[in-house]
Amino acid sequence: MLTLSIIHSTCLKNKLTGMATTPQLRTGEDYKTIFDGKIYADTLFNQIEVEGFTFTEFRLKTLHKIFSKGTIKGKCLLDIGSGPCIHTVIPAAKWFDEIIMTDYAPSNRDMQEKWLKKESGAHNWDMYFKYYSKLDGNENNWQQLEAALRPKIKRVFACDVFLPNPLDPIQLDQVDVICTSACLESASSDKEKYDIAMKNVVSLLKPGGKLILIGILNCTHYSVGSERFQCVSLTKDDVVNTVKKNDLKIIEIFDDDSSFDGDAAPFNGSVIILAEKKQT
Repeated sequence: MLTLSIIHSTCLKNKLTGMATTPQLRTGEDYKTIFDGKIYADTLFNQIEVEGFTFTEFRLKTLHKIFSKGTIKGKCLLDIGSGPCIHTVIPAAKWFDEIIMTDYAPSNRDMQEKWLKKESGAHNWDMYFKYYSKLDGNENNWQQLEAALRPKIKRVFACDVFLPNPLDPIQLDQVDVICTSACLESASSDKEKYDIAMKNVVSLLKPGGKLILIGILNCTHYSVGSERFQCVSLTKDDVVNTVKKNDLKIIEIFDDDSSFDGDAAPFNGSVIILAEKKQT
């Protein structure tokens, strides 16, 4: 869920305030009490095209490519760890009867609800609808994309990827597609926890169902406002191996080599994996 705008914003803030101390590294329960979904959305998702930095466009173009073929479809798409965001599911709207958004942080779920209900304080996602519409070849069609998505998102659930049933107490039938973007590495303190989270998430996917995993590589932390949140640092091989050992067959792997070595959100590369859960 990281983009270059958080890097620009945090570095500027540090210069203006003269902040020299290292913030406490936030984890786990801090997402319930400290994480600010509005600051996160306003900071990370206020631009798409950045010269010399392809990460955001890579994600959008790849998701568009995956969904535009019309082969990834079904009754229900479950988005795990959505954050306050809706941009990952925009190109999926016409292929599913229902889209379910989830997140651990209450402020993120609140931002989801604000957008769905068109309430004050909701994040403006217009540029993302316009970008996808441009990829469709009709930039003027963006409002129709927005109108198509909103009624498809019927539910917003709390989610904890470390529970055997991440949606507990909700009992959901296994779904056709799961999409998750930079969630598992943000939630996990180490590779063992990452493996556990992956196993729990995949349990919600029906045999033959598809997983779309967006992963940030070699990232140890990221900043939201003045707060710093922990990530587990993963290589591409770490991600691929964890996918493979959870009854998933990899269909396609997409890579991007964007990186940043500043303190606000250091990372090196990202990967998107399309995989299918093996039939039992």
